[in-house]
Amino acid sequence: MSDAPTSESPALWRARELLGAVAIPAWAGFHLWEQWSAFGGRAVFVDRMTSTSHGPLALAAELLLGIAPVVAWLAIEARLLRAPEPAALKVAMADSPALALRLGWIARVGSWVLFFFVLVHAVWIFAPKLIDGSEPLIAWLRLRDELGTWPLATVHAVGLTALAVHVWGAVPRAAILLGWGETPQARRAARLSGGIVGVALLILYAQLAGWHAAGTGTIWPI
Repeated sequence: MSDAPTSESPALWRARELLGAVAIPAWAGFHLWEQWSAFGGRAVFVDRMTSTSHGPLALAAELLLGIAPVVAWLAIEARLLRAPEPAALKVAMADSPALALRLGWIARVGSWVLFFFVLVHAVWIFAPKLIDGSEPLIAWLRLRDELGTWPLATVHAVGLTALAVHVWGAVPRAAILLGWGETPQARRAARLSGGIVGVALLILYAQLAGWHAAGTGTIWPI
């Protein structure tokens, strides 16, 4: 007898897609806003991070709102690996079932790569906060001195691309499960919206990474 999820699957699928399309991109956007202060220089960065990411309450909020949704998504995803996908999601990525299946696998792989990247990023940046304290200047120096090295630059290039792919796939799936993707036109609009948000996050984060690593933008020079 199979132990794959059955009756609980609809709620789990909905939770998975809401975490993937709302909680995780929202945290990515907030983190981008925090880090964007780096363009104002070290003092501005330290001031911004002191007000948002310094001290025990800030660390607890980062765990609850940043790390916990990722862990929850991974736990639900592992639970649903053997569960039958809701029929409505089979056309989330395209109106052609065959194309939707291929694009769906690309989006799912992108999600797994994203969460591997989040793990690497957390070990690199977040774990030292717990060990050495959350002094923003430590994060500034780590980003400036290490982000431009080939291993971390490569990991971030892959991870940020995976973030864009994840958002592109998560938005139409969430829209469908919320009842907003019942027509082909609505699903295309959701795909386009997810794609625009994903590409925007990729470009802005890449620009920021270049600034941290080399003092100039990655996409356009500053």
